[in-house]
Amino acid sequence: MAFLLGASITDVPPGAAVSSTRVPPGTVHAPDAAPLPTPQFRRYGMDDGLPSSSVYAVAQDHSGAMWFGTRGGLARFDGVHFEVFRHVEGDPDSLYSNGISTLIVDRLGNVWAGGLDAGLNRYDMTTGKFTHWAHDPADPHSLTSDRVWVVAQTPDGSIWVGTGAGLDRMLPDGHSFEHVVNPLLGLHPEDLGAVAALYVDPKGRLWVGSDLGVFRRESDGRFIRIKPADPTLSMDAWRIDGNGDEVRLATGHGLLAVGADDLARRFGSPSIPDDTNVMTSTRDAAGHLWIGTQRGMYLQARRDGPITEVIDQPLLYGDLPGSWIWQTLSDREGGLWVALLDGGVGYLAPGWNSFSRFTHIPDDPNSLRDSVAKTMARGRDGRHVWIGEREGRIDRLDPITGNVEHVISGLHGDVNSMTEDYRQRLWIAVQGALFRYDYVHDHLDQVDPKGSVLKRPLEVEPGPDGKMYARTFGDGIVRIDPETLDVSVVPMDKPSDKVMLGSQMMLYKGNFWYASDGGLMRMDQATGRFVTVPGAPVGESVDAFDFDRAGIWLATPNGLFHYRPQGQGLVMDRMVDAAKGWPSLNVVDIDVDCWGRVWVFSRDGLWRFDPGDGSFHQIGLQNGLANGEFSRGYALLPSGYLYAATVGGVAGFNPDKVDAKPILPTLAITQISVRRNGAVRSLPLSSQPLEISWRDSQLHIQARVFSYIDPWANQYRFRLNGFDADWVDRDNHGEREFTGLGSGDYTLDIMAHGADGGWVYLTAPLRIHVQSPPWLRWWAWLIYAGLVAGLAFLLLLAWRRRLAHQYRMQMAEQRHQIAEQASAAKSQFLATLSHEIRTPMTGVMGMAELLLSTPLNDVQREYAESMQRASNVLLKLLNDALDLARIEAGKLVLESAPFDVRSVVQDVERLQRSAAKIKGLALGVQIDADVPASLVGDAQRIRQVLFNLVNNAVKFTEHGSIGIHLGWLDGYLWLDVSDTGPGISESSRARLFRRFEQDEGPQRSIGSGLGLAICNELVSLMGGSIALASTVGEGSTFRVRLPLQVSREDIQARQEKVVACHSRSLDVLLVESDVTITNAIRGMLEHQGHRVRCATHGLNALAELAQDPSDVVLLDLDLPGIDGFQVAQLIRQGEGAGEHVPIVAITTRTRAEEVERGRQVGIDGFLRKPLTGVQLASALTAALSSRSETNPA
Repeated sequence: MAFLLGASITDVPPGAAVSSTRVPPGTVHAPDAAPLPTPQFRRYGMDDGLPSSSVYAVAQDHSGAMWFGTRGGLARFDGVHFEVFRHVEGDPDSLYSNGISTLIVDRLGNVWAGGLDAGLNRYDMTTGKFTHWAHDPADPHSLTSDRVWVVAQTPDGSIWVGTGAGLDRMLPDGHSFEHVVNPLLGLHPEDLGAVAALYVDPKGRLWVGSDLGVFRRESDGRFIRIKPADPTLSMDAWRIDGNGDEVRLATGHGLLAVGADDLARRFGSPSIPDDTNVMTSTRDAAGHLWIGTQRGMYLQARRDGPITEVIDQPLLYGDLPGSWIWQTLSDREGGLWVALLDGGVGYLAPGWNSFSRFTHIPDDPNSLRDSVAKTMARGRDGRHVWIGEREGRIDRLDPITGNVEHVISGLHGDVNSMTEDYRQRLWIAVQGALFRYDYVHDHLDQVDPKGSVLKRPLEVEPGPDGKMYARTFGDGIVRIDPETLDVSVVPMDKPSDKVMLGSQMMLYKGNFWYASDGGLMRMDQATGRFVTVPGAPVGESVDAFDFDRAGIWLATPNGLFHYRPQGQGLVMDRMVDAAKGWPSLNVVDIDVDCWGRVWVFSRDGLWRFDPGDGSFHQIGLQNGLANGEFSRGYALLPSGYLYAATVGGVAGFNPDKVDAKPILPTLAITQISVRRNGAVRSLPLSSQPLEISWRDSQLHIQARVFSYIDPWANQYRFRLNGFDADWVDRDNHGEREFTGLGSGDYTLDIMAHGADGGWVYLTAPLRIHVQSPPWLRWWAWLIYAGLVAGLAFLLLLAWRRRLAHQYRMQMAEQRHQIAEQASAAKSQFLATLSHEIRTPMTGVMGMAELLLSTPLNDVQREYAESMQRASNVLLKLLNDALDLARIEAGKLVLESAPFDVRSVVQDVERLQRSAAKIKGLALGVQIDADVPASLVGDAQRIRQVLFNLVNNAVKFTEHGSIGIHLGWLDGYLWLDVSDTGPGISESSRARLFRRFEQDEGPQRSIGSGLGLAICNELVSLMGGSIALASTVGEGSTFRVRLPLQVSREDIQARQEKVVACHSRSLDVLLVESDVTITNAIRGMLEHQGHRVRCATHGLNALAELAQDPSDVVLLDLDLPGIDGFQVAQLIRQGEGAGEHVPIVAITTRTRAEEVERGRQVGIDGFLRKPLTGVQLASALTAALSSRSETNPA
């Protein structure tokens, strides 16, 4: 037989009684009314993680985890998985040997393990390491033997070890052992013999079982021998167990109980044969005594009650997985653990006795003939139940004794339904037929054997009129005369196809109810018809129904619905659908117990609905129910016990029984790990705060609620304070991983509940400290503060420097503006000065030149020439000052054009020849043959540089010669000016090219000191360089290097054209307001053979041109009234097509923007005052050349 777990059901089974009656709450049934205990075990083997199927020992630690000593090592079980500890070669922290035969957990929580070859081992929960003690022949204080049979701890903390050579007690040093002497046996420790059993009773006394007898050691150290009441009994105890004052000895010749007189007597005889090798005994919290033997298990359900043998069928589901039981243990929840030598581990939930199971047992003729029960019926005697099986078999069961009577065989098809009437006749519905069986006379009759009316009966029930009624498959309801077996069809309102497919019939308080796929109906006793019930479901499937004190519960595919009576009809007052927890079941029956709870039998299991809190509770193996796939039909006996048909046999329980208050399990953290340096590392479990390095990641916490009733129903919630806003549900996964935790302190709360409900919490929250990274620690913040302060200081300093810089920039800008204003003022001053000086100088130089062209005596000529030389020096100084001002202002513009460099050198040589001749100096010119005929550059500035250098050489050389050398190399023009003067010292060379600087010498007062500075500036603007080579006393050489491009223009032809133009006599219109200048220029022009007409202002000039056109116009730009720019523009506007009169401007203006403005109004050339006859001739020639190019005709 097998066992199931409790629940409660209240429904009148088909045909069980004329009306449903329940035993009132509080009524206590006689003990012999309870069914035969049939415990149903859960199994754990190697497939589940056990290291071996040979298990010798079992213990439970302080947290609630289970420990098992096996042949293959030590295993720890937390309800989810097994953690195995084995011997590892070369690892001193591992088990010494894998064979573990005894286990205890000391008061500190350490696990002690011993074995026949393993010595003594202790597992430290904190470090996860094993410590080993063994026998050392050289050490008299070591263990007496490596063969350790048993370990115990007395209240004083002493560890006692029973070995194959005696009894040892560990000394306080934790290393040495005292070898205990029993004076009753001898003066030597080995006289005690092999000690296989130790037990510490509630009074702290140590019971010792050896192969020489059983002894009790008192707290004062005295030994008392325990003697058998029967001198023939053997006292070789395998194990000593007890509860309170009860002490039991498991021996090779049965189980002995020690009385208050210290005498051992047989226990359980003759139920337990005298030659039974009893290995262990355990009395659980419910008072059941479990006795494990070498050939199976025995059970005493209550004290002084009978002892029954637990079915020994290892291959039968729900039975123990083996026969040789080594140890049993009742855990803190009341569950029973069984360690088997030949089958692993068996577990029995604390609620196992709520259900009994009856099924087919191979080779047992007193069991049911089929493991599948198809339907049930209650016997009229109130004790027996009928079981319908497959292939037409029917058995009669006494659930109190378990006796089975095989009554009927050979009916066609499976049994669908049964009902026993008041005359003890059994009505049997099988596939395609209905039978009446007279049990008293053993007579069987078939109803409607021809099947004219009754074709497919499914259920038969007694009606209110004493007739039997059969529910059929698709043919409605058939009425049967129980005596004559006459049949007739019962009329129905609106008999649709759905209505004809019935699901249940029940007679309740005189009313006959019928449920079908078409709804709920009730028989009208006046007409004998089934009619619809007002307010009840119509056209909707009703799978099952039952009544409570307030109305009726209906089970449909969509949920549970409650209706209360109202007049002749019903009114729905409660709906429990999927939204309210309905588990969507395939219902076959329901029963309402005396507490109003609804038990739902389905193909999907057994469920209990509590209307009080609206909760559903599933019944399973944790309650003793081995199989939850039900068939229709159950038997409710007067004792309150209900028996239902399942595919695993018959399940019996008392649905009215109130569940015992569950024992709350313990909750503990079982594992902590982090990912560190790329690998997962486990952290030790302790009460100290958990330290997490800033480099760690993936903090993994594993918690276990140690409830083994139904481990998969355990529920967990986590809340990390400081990280989670609320509880985080983890369902049955007692693990959580945290990522992204910031530095700081956290506390982890965990709550959980087992299968029986009731939340439990950690005894103390887990404190977690996540270290800050180095850059966030206190000293780092000090550094940051210092850095911030330093940064603030630097910012302040930078701000102050910026203010100072801004002040300097403002001052510089102000100075720059002042400088620019000064420069502008200087430029304006120089321009004004130039204008004011150049204008009279034009008259002076022009008159001097005219004077020299007249016949003069020597004195007069010398005076005129001196006046001319002085004017030239004054003009040079003026030009140098103006050029320097332009250079400073960045307004000096080079005018590149093709020129003949030989002509430039020759012009300079011609100008300086007379000065050199006066000082008696030889002036020579050397021009290399490879010098190009024409180059592109600013000829005027090159001439100026060469003139200054030659002029300085003439000025500072007293005797000897001056040489000018012109060369060409790699695209550079080389101009060398050498002299035989005094030379220049090294100290003077560095400042020689500075402005207003001269060499220290006797000639230092001659000149302005601007010549070389201007030469240096001009050469730099042209991209060249100027260098000095000088030897004091021997002379100096200035070398100018200029990058110039070779011109393709024929300068010679151009000069010839200019000469041709220069040889003509021109009609010149001179427009000048100053009379002196007008006379000087007119004189020079007339001296050159030109005809000159004069105009003093612009309007006169325009009138002269209108009256008589001129070949060229010399135009002063600074005219009164209309200035020269306006006059030139008016001249150009008055010209016809093809007409172009050359206009040459005579001005003191030197700025480039004014030259550009003149070009825009049509001025062809510019002459700066003062001017010479040569300059006039060149300007006229250039202007005429420009006109000829413009008008080739």
